[in-house]
Amino acid sequence: MDWLTPLLTEDVLVYLIPIIAIICVFSVKGAKVYFRHVERLEMIRNGIDPDADREEN
Repeated sequence: MDWLTPLLTEDVLVYLIPIIAIICVFSVKGAKVYFRHVERLEMIRNGIDPDADREEN
């Protein structure tokens, strides 16, 4: 764990935390888009119109 000690200094964490936060935000957004797409494909495969719910609202 000696490699971790230099990463936990204040000088490095100032840059590391925002970078990790940005990566996490884009990862969550990408996962949401992917799973929404998979859900739409499954609805189409099952013969359901995926846009039918949007027209009712």
